[in-house]
Amino acid sequence: MRVLLVLLLAANTAWAAPSVLLYNQSRDEMIINQDSATTRPIASLTKLMTAMVAIDAGADLNRETAIDRSVGTRLPQRSHTRRDVFNALLVRSDNGAAETLARDYPGGRKEFVKAMNRKAQQLEMFHTVFVDPSGLGRGNQATAYDVGTMLRAADGYELIRFISTQKQIEIDMKRGKVVRSILLNNTNQPLLFEFDTVKVSKTGFTNPAGWCVGLVVEHHRQKYLL
Repeated sequence: MRVLLVLLLAANTAWAAPSVLLYNQSRDEMIINQDSATTRPIASLTKLMTAMVAIDAGADLNRETAIDRSVGTRLPQRSHTRRDVFNALLVRSDNGAAETLARDYPGGRKEFVKAMNRKAQQLEMFHTVFVDPSGLGRGNQATAYDVGTMLRAADGYELIRFISTQKQIEIDMKRGKVVRSILLNNTNQPLLFEFDTVKVSKTGFTNPAGWCVGLVVEHHRQKYLL
């Protein structure tokens, strides 16, 4: 169980008594349940829901879109494919990528946030609310139990499983005949380098939320949510 103990250590937050949930999905068994019913800000764990709603919309990953620069972003100021946007969203937790996907949704950002909340209700995340696609504000809140439900749903998306566990990504930028690449490291890179059992990975941090981590891992042919 060494891998799971390490993952638990990663679940540290700024709260005096952090919320921690460790659930064996394969056996439908709760292993650790510490304050999992308290509603708290979830920071960039939000982006798992952002990714699911954007994927559900079914847009072409090769279609290019301009990057929203209303918030910080590591992506250069030019058009990027939606695949690049998803990469930046789930690997580097890029806030501009989240806003780009929301703005690109049918009906725009307002309808996207509504869709996030609808999906939360459909997943029976009844103690969750989203007010933005990035998690920058403290208004995006959920319980650890609801985050576990969101992780289980995210695990059903092949694109999320693949991208969120990439240790780093390289995005090519072509200007004329010159091709330059930028390298984005995963916000959970140290853990991903040490362990190959992580199937979904997302981290987050804001001052209101503290340090947050959401993981799906496999250990001895058992699937766990943390």
